[in-house]
Amino acid sequence: MANAVLVSTATRNDSECTANSAKMATFVDNSGNKSDNQNTPVESKTCSDSLSCIRESLKKHEFSERSTAIIMESWRSKTKGQYSIFIRKWLLYCCEKQISGIQVSLVNVIDFLTKLFDDGAGYSAINTARSSLSAIGLIFDGFLVGKHPMVIRFLKGVFNLRPSLSRSERTWDVNIVLQYLKKLSPVHSISFKNLTLKLAMLIALVTAGRSQTLHLISIDNIHKETDKYILSINGLLKQSRPGSTNQEVELRAYPPDRKLCVVTCLKEYLLRTSDIRKETQFLFISYIKPHKRVSRETISRWIKCVMQMSGIDISVFSSHSTRSASVSKAKENGVPISHLLKIAGWSNSGTFLKYYDKNINKPAAEYYQKAVLICDPQSSDD
Repeated sequence: MANAVLVSTATRNDSECTANSAKMATFVDNSGNKSDNQNTPVESKTCSDSLSCIRESLKKHEFSERSTAIIMESWRSKTKGQYSIFIRKWLLYCCEKQISGIQVSLVNVIDFLTKLFDDGAGYSAINTARSSLSAIGLIFDGFLVGKHPMVIRFLKGVFNLRPSLSRSERTWDVNIVLQYLKKLSPVHSISFKNLTLKLAMLIALVTAGRSQTLHLISIDNIHKETDKYILSINGLLKQSRPGSTNQEVELRAYPPDRKLCVVTCLKEYLLRTSDIRKETQFLFISYIKPHKRVSRETISRWIKCVMQMSGIDISVFSSHSTRSASVSKAKENGVPISHLLKIAGWSNSGTFLKYYDKNINKPAAEYYQKAVLICDPQSSDD
């Protein structure tokens, strides 16, 4: 294997990145490397320091400071947080080996990924590490490191030895949560906390939205019509991409059962918060004084709280499972896949079919066996 290095028009001494490696040795990761759960955002300062190697690589290509700043914004904040963890580990590895962080051999890269594997990292974590090294700009044999055939082959070996599989082929029954939400009625007489939790869960279910979407809802962009509210989302969503715009979210009234009507719930929430929201125009605020805007993580905890109170096993299902639960129920009740894709913001059916189309309660074998064992009354016995 050729000992290729990063292609650049370097005018600075390679020892600079080695110095960065030594500097980064002070940032010790105490989370351990026992699972993929280590892929969590870190503090912005640590993230900035950890990503300095990417900036160094861009500078060696003689990009201007302004161009470098714009390129650095190509990664979302959560991605930067995930990358910073593994770039920090990479720089520590390079410090131990006394090599530059951006001028290395492919053998060094594979050895680093092997070390992560031996420390207990799973496929998902090592795949993120691969992406973080690609972000640095390492090139071998004309391939960006993450797309190098040998690195791809290594990741296949990791998957075979330590598969990263879906937590469950089933999802929970939305009806269980709906029965609990109906108990939180009428909305004008329940506590502000319960009203907040009920509204968050109803919006998550009827829109198949992520907690990120709920976090970005602003009351300035809520428009009331006869039987619905129309919400315009300002800000980047996970599914946002060049050439597309965030679609409007419709919350329609549900006359058959006002106890489950998201319009009724939102109307009451806006009324109760009109006098207490002083510093933010974002919809969801804390139900505890001083009633400031809550984080996306807090909204996720609210949703999990409702799931737990309803009897859903939150050790198996996360707050994000509301998406699979709601779209699976909608599909089961005859909603066309094209409608599901539009509501959930997916560009193709592959994402839905692979990650979100799940059986509700009953395993696939039960559905299949019942279908196979149906006896056709018109068939004659031999």
